[in-house]
Amino acid sequence: MVAPIETLRVLVTVKAYPAVGKKHGEAVCVAGIDVDARRWIRLYPVPFRDLPDPNRFQKYETIELRARKAATDPRPESYTPDTGSIKVIRKRLPGGKARGRRAYVEPLESASMCEIRRRREADGTSLGVFRPAELVDFLVEEDRTPWDPEKQVRIDQTSLLMPGKTALEKVPYRFRYVYRCADPDCNGHRQMIIDWEIGASFRRFRDRYGSEERAVEEVQRKWTEELWGPNRDTFFYTGNHHDNPDGFLVLGVFWPEKLGPTGGGPSPAGQGELLPPR
Repeated sequence: MVAPIETLRVLVTVKAYPAVGKKHGEAVCVAGIDVDARRWIRLYPVPFRDLPDPNRFQKYETIELRARKAATDPRPESYTPDTGSIKVIRKRLPGGKARGRRAYVEPLESASMCEIRRRREADGTSLGVFRPAELVDFLVEEDRTPWDPEKQVRIDQTSLLMPGKTALEKVPYRFRYVYRCADPDCNGHRQMIIDWEIGASFRRFRDRYGSEERAVEEVQRKWTEELWGPNRDTFFYTGNHHDNPDGFLVLGVFWPEKLGPTGGGPSPAGQGELLPPR
């Protein structure tokens, strides 16, 4: 049975770096919060770089679109989007208005990464957000393996059909967080970061400084010192892979300034800038 089409309003919190697959070609995995049902939503595939400008969106913008429950992905949060129906209905909140984002994120916050793993075993949960307790390490692994021939053909075909589109670059490094979560029995986690932002930052730093080595140093500084600064509340968005449900990844980092003179904590009631219900 084909799932019914739903109209969703989603606050976008995650855009993964584009990947190339045999079935969908170049596509992006997008995740966010259903602002009406207050639940996690995963949208895939999204051919983001092929979308017309009116359909493009940034992180923390709210979009409205038609989608149906994914037919071949059993994860409860996964939907197949009608990308032609995407409309941006609220622009991105400025960084200084992080309370508005907290009002959506914090009600869905889990106590730990370990808890999210336990929930996956219990009910299939595959997306979540939590505050890591301790940064142990930031790993950089060189990966210069080229696209496999079939994926390269897909990339080349797209470039021929869309002359103004730049070829998708495979970032020659993988970045991972090693950390402990707040669970008292946590043995530590080692997870790859697949946020589009980290790949784009590497390319931007490399082009600015003309050095891959310097670019890696700047990425490491930003994703450790800046995103984990003493005046920041650091949250990880996490999700697993369709083909490896036990393998969770860091999909993105939410790092608002701490609230009040003594630090973080839930946003005061009524402080969030929420969209009105339909």
